[in-house]
Amino acid sequence: MQEETLQQIEFIKMLEQCYGSVARVSLYYYRYNSESYQDLIQDIVCTLWEEWPSFRKKSSVNTWVTRIALNVAADQYRRHSQMPTFVKLNEKVCNQIADETDNLIYQRLYDLIDRLDSEEDRQLLYLYLDKKSFREIALIMGISIENARQRFHRIKKKLIKLNQQEP
Repeated sequence: MQEETLQQIEFIKMLEQCYGSVARVSLYYYRYNSESYQDLIQDIVCTLWEEWPSFRKKSSVNTWVTRIALNVAADQYRRHSQMPTFVKLNEKVCNQIADETDNLIYQRLYDLIDRLDSEEDRQLLYLYLDKKSFREIALIMGISIENARQRFHRIKKKLIKLNQQEP
């Protein structure tokens, strides 16, 4: 019983430290649907709790959390992608979401990112926008640092081209 309590305390500390990453991943996938946004956060936290005992500290906690969050989000997004019902967020929810979504430049950027063909490209850009280093991106995505850099530059060119195509 004592051990479970310690595990719970450590988990809560970790969640408090990394909750911003969980929220940003959820926001990235469901910024137009507050119910799905909240459901995704809950699914990510449940998965983190299930996986918490297996965390071996081979990477930083935030890297581990982000990797799990992205995997859960991608799985859930694939499952729900056939249900194209979008609900506009009310003002209260919008005010609670990160300030960056209110910025039109970020909104345009996210719209362009949504138009990319590859889920991996979108994830790499999310990580970059979350101020992860190429080393962290490579670790999270399971690719080399150089591969992460090359992909980023290719994606950047695609985004520029997409931006020029549509005003």
